[in-house]
Amino acid sequence: MPKRYCIVGSGVAGASAAEQLRRLDADAEIKLINGESHSFYRRLSLASYLQKQTDLAALIVRKPEDFAEAKIELVQDFVNRVDSDQNKLHLASGQELDYDSLLIATGGGAIAPRLPGINLDGVRVGFWDLEDTLWYESRAVAGQPAVVIGGGVLGLELADCLQHLGMKVTIVQLGQTLGEPLTDAVSGEILGARVKEKGADYRLGVSAEAILGDDQGRVRAVVTSTGEEIPATLVGMCIGIRPNVKWLEGSGVILEQGCIRVNEYLQTNIANIYGAGDCTIIRPIDAHLHTSNMVGYRANRTWQVATNQGLCAANNMFSNHSDAANQGEHRPYDEGMFYNAGVLYDLPYTMLGLFNPDPKDTNYQTYIYDTAGDPFAYFKLTVAAGRLVGAMLIGKQRRTNILRRIMEGHYIVTGHEHELMDPKFKPNDLPVAPLNDRAGDADVEAKLAMYAGV
Repeated sequence: MPKRYCIVGSGVAGASAAEQLRRLDADAEIKLINGESHSFYRRLSLASYLQKQTDLAALIVRKPEDFAEAKIELVQDFVNRVDSDQNKLHLASGQELDYDSLLIATGGGAIAPRLPGINLDGVRVGFWDLEDTLWYESRAVAGQPAVVIGGGVLGLELADCLQHLGMKVTIVQLGQTLGEPLTDAVSGEILGARVKEKGADYRLGVSAEAILGDDQGRVRAVVTSTGEEIPATLVGMCIGIRPNVKWLEGSGVILEQGCIRVNEYLQTNIANIYGAGDCTIIRPIDAHLHTSNMVGYRANRTWQVATNQGLCAANNMFSNHSDAANQGEHRPYDEGMFYNAGVLYDLPYTMLGLFNPDPKDTNYQTYIYDTAGDPFAYFKLTVAAGRLVGAMLIGKQRRTNILRRIMEGHYIVTGHEHELMDPKFKPNDLPVAPLNDRAGDADVEAKLAMYAGV
């Protein structure tokens, strides 16, 4: 009898898992449940679309007919409840789906603060999905004022997009640094200078206390904790992402810190239910697997991480239900070194490993490198126990592949710290650290916890 696989969530983790299961099992019944109004699209390119650098068609990675061709049934619905005892999904439409193995890859959604005026016309919570993007596109008016509440990665991305659309943007950031948690004080100042150079403005260390409307129910201003009233005809809120797991309450699946708890095989406490992507928190069974290169026991919200988790989960789902002897075995997910690259406002960045250690921790030494006079570039490397363990590169990007090679190779860089950003310096003759002498990653764990919003 063909195996029945259900996947809840058709983002990159779910779609990658579905396609991998089809590659592994030509006869399996695979159902991919999509709760969004659009088929699988490239979330990474939403800002490019809003900035008119790409079109809507280019965002779509897989159309419904692509899944149909692969014999993957795309189910347009929401899951209300999981009956893990009966291996059954109860959908919002009333339909019930039976499964032999289930993958939960529901990602996350924007956090909505308790803020007076949040329901006014012209206010949007989040810049996370295609629906958000199309809303901002339809509501942005050149020359009009906009306020973005939240100056983290998504808030800065939204502010940059709205400015590209001609709006006069002000960012309201509760923290003292723009771009947190990817920035430190210095890079935050550089980022702030870039924001102002491009014509936008920001407020640091203040919160939005209320959103005011006119007599037509349309937004007209944001009031901050300092009492300032900032005019706005559009308000976007980007204060964090919360995993979409509330519907799992009562299912028997263990949740931890608002995420689905999975082990190193991406398996929940229920043997035939797995999790992948932004909705998970990884707690390994085998503590020995937690090496210095395996730092991702939190939701690291990148496209590549979600893709790899989807593939790993699919492999383990298949091996868990394989009829052929020795055909497969569970393999642990190894995220490898922390890596995140993208754009903060309009400045490219790369973060590797322990990119921003506590400056009071004497176990780490940080080195700042010459940027050849570029005021919007910042290169900071972190060394511990003679090894390069972190890199923060903002602005002009260089030597990222070499730095990653040095870190992943566990090379000893003692005596060469000031040469690491020199294009002439190569790591070929550096000694390698013993396996039992690698720097720990507790600080990276704490940093990744911030990404998970826990």
